[in-house]
Amino acid sequence: MGISCQINLFKPPNSVYQPGDVVSGIIKYVLPEQMEFDKIVTSLKGTGLLEVRVSAQNIHTGDENVQSSNETYVDIDHVVTNGKTKVPAGSYDVNFNFTLPQILPSSFLYQNSVKQYRIYCRVKYYVRIKFERPGWFTFSKHFRKEIYVVSGITPKLLMHPIIYGKSKKLLRFFSRKNAFINMKATIQNSIIPIGGQVHIDYEIKNDSNVPISCIETKLVEIYTFKVQGHSKVKACEDVPNTGAKIGRIDCGILKPLAIDMNVPIDRATLQNSKVIKRDYVVRTKVTLPMPHRNIVLDIPVEIGPINNFMPRNIPNR
Repeated sequence: MGISCQINLFKPPNSVYQPGDVVSGIIKYVLPEQMEFDKIVTSLKGTGLLEVRVSAQNIHTGDENVQSSNETYVDIDHVVTNGKTKVPAGSYDVNFNFTLPQILPSSFLYQNSVKQYRIYCRVKYYVRIKFERPGWFTFSKHFRKEIYVVSGITPKLLMHPIIYGKSKKLLRFFSRKNAFINMKATIQNSIIPIGGQVHIDYEIKNDSNVPISCIETKLVEIYTFKVQGHSKVKACEDVPNTGAKIGRIDCGILKPLAIDMNVPIDRATLQNSKVIKRDYVVRTKVTLPMPHRNIVLDIPVEIGPINNFMPRNIPNR
């Protein structure tokens, strides 16, 4: 029989940790017989890993080009015993108490294919106890317990109204007058709380001889992966249940519109990592009949609690 171990956490409300929180608890372990250790260490670890696998160009060999990057967010050790120590058989309790840094990315996991790439990315945090034993043919024994961390955002966008716009020039036959479709969008606040609402006022001016088929809005999630020695890989995914559609706008019409988009409670901007970031845009598409190209306007938003103003009832993602 070997060492048996149980790591018990004194968990915060909702079992979610935030930057600056204390991670504490008791580790209980049992030795079935006297054992000698070089060192017993408890630790708090936080790491990020990104692996980008490029699909094989030669289908016969099936080879993949794999590139990876790692980063460390927290690495705190506490030595329980140091130097060769004989520990009698029995049950033992070890208290631990660590403090998370103030700047961290949230816990994260992503596994998906993006074009010719296969992406694996994770950010994880855990408490660990390690038993180091002497001798060439003995191995250290590790036990760990993962914790879930949710971080706030440091806003890069503005919290007051911002105006965005897009204009498209269309060819008007038998006329010297230019034909335009103009879209103006005013977002009231680009910083959205968890489960909050995006409010945008639009002004669509169809000063052309081409009717607008429809206008669609949706929230889009944008992942950016950056592995060392490789260009950035981006993945865009529509957020379910955020879409809205407005019907036809005829020629010569100035149409005011407004949308209130409810953001799902499990969506949040991800910052503070060099290998991964998660951003959001409200994408507005003005659909035109063939052969005209559609008009697309992306309005960036940041979703999440602002650092230092984080509530305790943040959901897991």
